[in-house]
Amino acid sequence: MGAAFRTDWDTEPNPRYDVWTVTNGGEILPGVISPFIATMYTEMDAKGLKALMSAYPSGKRVKIHPAPVGNFFGFVAGHLALNVGFSVAAMSCLDPDIATAMAAQFFQGSDDALRLIVSAPADEVAGSHAVATAQRDAAEAESRAAQEELYEQRLSDRAITDRALPLKAAWKRLQELQDDCGVLLNRHLMVSTAAGEMSVRLAGVIAAGGGDPNTIVGLCSGLGNVESSKPALALYELAQVAKKSAAVRTVIESGDADAALAAMAAHDRAWERFTDEFDEFVHRYGFRVQGEADPSVADWGENPTFLLSQVRSMMSLAATDSPAAQLKKAAASRAKLEKTVRASLARDHREAYDAALVQAQRFTAMRELTKAVWVLGTRRLRPPLLAIADGLVAAGHVKSPDDLWFLTYREVGTLVKGKPVDGLRAAITRRRKQAAAAADYVLPDAWVGDAKPVKKGKVSTATELTGMGVSAGTATGRARIILNTEAAFAREIEPGDILVAPFTDTPWTPLFIPAGAVVVETGGMLSHAATVAREFGIPCVVLVKDATRIIRDGDLVTVDGAAGTVHIQR
Repeated sequence: MGAAFRTDWDTEPNPRYDVWTVTNGGEILPGVISPFIATMYTEMDAKGLKALMSAYPSGKRVKIHPAPVGNFFGFVAGHLALNVGFSVAAMSCLDPDIATAMAAQFFQGSDDALRLIVSAPADEVAGSHAVATAQRDAAEAESRAAQEELYEQRLSDRAITDRALPLKAAWKRLQELQDDCGVLLNRHLMVSTAAGEMSVRLAGVIAAGGGDPNTIVGLCSGLGNVESSKPALALYELAQVAKKSAAVRTVIESGDADAALAAMAAHDRAWERFTDEFDEFVHRYGFRVQGEADPSVADWGENPTFLLSQVRSMMSLAATDSPAAQLKKAAASRAKLEKTVRASLARDHREAYDAALVQAQRFTAMRELTKAVWVLGTRRLRPPLLAIADGLVAAGHVKSPDDLWFLTYREVGTLVKGKPVDGLRAAITRRRKQAAAAADYVLPDAWVGDAKPVKKGKVSTATELTGMGVSAGTATGRARIILNTEAAFAREIEPGDILVAPFTDTPWTPLFIPAGAVVVETGGMLSHAATVAREFGIPCVVLVKDATRIIRDGDLVTVDGAAGTVHIQR
């Protein structure tokens, strides 16, 4: 038997933390990640985690390995994986008991990671938790301030300036922005840990009071206008503006994106109000895109075609099916559940339940905020990266700007210094072939040690599929297979259709609104699909292997979001 498939830019195995998962990683950086982006993240990961853990007295007990070893982020067969072992070790610096409970509750395949829990003196652990508490108390205000600062920068000409920088200046600017992104990512990781901890504490209070701890999922859903739901809400409002103008409505409904963009660019008076509202939407949410944490990808601001397709989709929705109406229904269900759970508890546990509920809901919503701010900051990397690509071509190092993505981060650093890199052209050719081949491989949901990528096989003929139910409810409808958000422009989702996707992230949220249910091949209880589906009260099943290959477009399917099943009627 030959060696397992690997790419030149895969991270090296972590000698200490060796429990990995792909269940949530695919929505952060989906698909095959280019050599430059993967190695850039590997470098940022090591530097950022060192800064994060150094703030805690017990943090020194968690080993941070220099790149190219994978710490929290790892790349295997060109795909992103997340290190459960590292996560459990890091969490245990704050509270070993909570780390144990979180591993069991939120991380797929994490049982083996419990051997990696850090043993530290009680005073160190207490000191670390005190530091974390202070960080958590400040996180929301700091995130809001950072968000507004980043929005102000979007109104400036800084991106234009960065896009025109010469090679060395662009590289320096990129590194400055990476450091800023590291701060934002660390805050998101810290808040995500807090969200998990508070959910575990809430479950513990409920269990101690005689209630069902599994209700924490419903209790932390339907929270209202969280960050991940805002693009859908704003798109619906934009659709209402479009409907009020016959000229705008006709073009949008025709699906002619080029005509719509041309009318806005020409300052057509009939389009004036829509153009103003569209520009405001792009200002607030134009940084979104599928794979939004990958700055090699053009965002909605650069390519607004997807936005126009979703305005068209939103125009066909009845007011009772609008995003706001769905959020209201989900919030009402959650409020009802809160009262039901409280009534089920022993009286002497109800006060503790009230306090734990507030904290769990607070950090669940805050996690969506910190992720959005991190992505907003990450999008600033794109202009200097494009300038670097042009500079490498001008210097004769590469033939095409696109070649940048097939270099490693360290190779680019060497070239910027004016030093040669042996075998560069051959490496670019080889890596392009590896990237194409990597698309045919899949990784297990979780593994210990070395992963064994498997080449995609024949499509199953099964009609009963199972996965992880993450948002309760049942729905039957015609399947709409959407492999990426760009494809959504050509394959519009009609109200009641079942959205079937390989993964989702925040830019997919508008596609959830008309959907009767959502089926995703990857993900977990804390994944984007799970979080957004619960916010809008939509049945959802994740971890349905090969769903986009087994289910055919147009199949009549029934989704049970509680049981985690998908039935194909053929």
